Amino acid sequence: MSNITPPGWYPDGDGMERRWDGSDWTAERRPMTRFAPADESTRARPEPETPPPAAPPPASPPAGYGHIPSLGYGGPQPPYTPMPAPMPAPMPASMPSPPRRNRLGLWIALAVVLVLLAGAAGTLAALRPWEDDTSAGGGGGDGGDDGKDHPAAIQGDIDGDGHGDAVFYFSPDYESTRRVTASSNGTVFTTSELAVEESREPDELYLDWDDDGTNEQLAWSFVDDANQLTLSSTDKEFPGDQTFRLALSSLEEYGTRIQVQAGDFDGDGSADLALIGPNDRSVEVQVLLGDGSGGFADPVRWAALTNATIDSTEIRAGDFDHDGLADLWTRLPAEKVKDEDYTGYYSGKRGYALLSSTGKEFEVGAVTEDDLYADAYLVGDVTGDGTTSLVAVQASSYDEEVEVTVYDLADGRPRAVAGFTGTSTIGQRTLQGATLSDVDGDGDGDVVFVVKASQEAKFTGVQVMKSTGTVFEKATVWAETPACENSDCRIEFPES
Repeated sequence: MSNITPPGWYPDGDGMERRWDGSDWTAERRPMTRFAPADESTRARPEPETPPPAAPPPASPPAGYGHIPSLGYGGPQPPYTPMPAPMPAPMPASMPSPPRRNRLGLWIALAVVLVLLAGAAGTLAALRPWEDDTSAGGGGGDGGDDGKDHPAAIQGDIDGDGHGDAVFYFSPDYESTRRVTASSNGTVFTTSELAVEESREPDELYLDWDDDGTNEQLAWSFVDDANQLTLSSTDKEFPGDQTFRLALSSLEEYGTRIQVQAGDFDGDGSADLALIGPNDRSVEVQVLLGDGSGGFADPVRWAALTNATIDSTEIRAGDFDHDGLADLWTRLPAEKVKDEDYTGYYSGKRGYALLSSTGKEFEVGAVTEDDLYADAYLVGDVTGDGTTSLVAVQASSYDEEVEVTVYDLADGRPRAVAGFTGTSTIGQRTLQGATLSDVDGDGDGDVVFVVKASQEAKFTGVQVMKSTGTVFEKATVWAETPACENSDCRIEFPES
């Protein structure tokens, strides 16, 4: 006896079988006989051949046994006939190689699976089951905007390089003004100047009004005899000047004025504008919602301060209570306003109140008499954790130093953050202006300021007190200030 596999048809995958001629595989293939012909009634069924009995191969064939064709491969598996132990079988002269298995069916199955997966992914993207109803609706107080995530702009960064910059207006006399941009590279400022027409500094803000992660300029002008507000920008991406008519009425003899602040008051991730203006015996707070592309909706009243005048009220925007909605920290009268105060200048006691946003209106908190005093009130993230703090900057010519103090407004009252202060020597000079800007791009807002004595014809440079997140370092000069010919020179920072 021998171990040669007898000729015959053996499974070859994909429902086919291939003929083994006893020594090699042939090119002949056919459907396996278990698949019935289309018309069984007109076809005589041949008598099936009875294959020799087969047994599974042993894990390790005895020595002297030959190779079984296709064993361990994906090709056809002819039956294995074991030989009696006393009859050693000769090795075949050549071993058959398994034919290449037809893979067309496998590729088709894989394509079907990929199509099904793609369809499932598209369905999930459309339904977005991972989002809750609050974020899907926008304005729910968590910063959601239909699931959109907006890149956060670096504080003060106006050229998009990741470092906060500073802008101020320099007036060498009362007849001319130049706009100075101090661009940071992380260690120093490089300054550039641009003349301002008609010797007038525009009212302007720097905010990310198009949700691109970079702050852009937004200028606003107000015509008081027409109660007309106009928004414009030097940025070419701004959709164009926008004009609004405000419902205001002033009892003051010297006209009407307004204040404007930027913040995400409805929590949709896009910057909005809040403004205050007089309406007879109250100060009204109105909000213009931003659309994320530079457009703003008509103003809507969100609150009315009934015991306030426009000259005694000051607002600063920021998410002070950490709920995802920008609020307004407000300085206003802390005692009853008299009739004459509405037509003249208020000189009574002042206090503060937190106007907390609900996404649709401001809830006016209790007014507490103000025990704070500072030359400048700044707001921003100086801790690097995404929270907004109030930063008071006070210059003392008597002590010959400038002092910076950080306050937490989470519960509506300014509470000094223990140890988060900073001082620097300035001599007998006063504060000309200050702003918050993350000049080194580390996430902590830094204080940029300029000081000058009233009789000096020189500023001491643009100085920076860097925040470490827990304290402010000593001031260093980051850029020289423009030269002055006399003591009438002045510098003003927007919003300060």
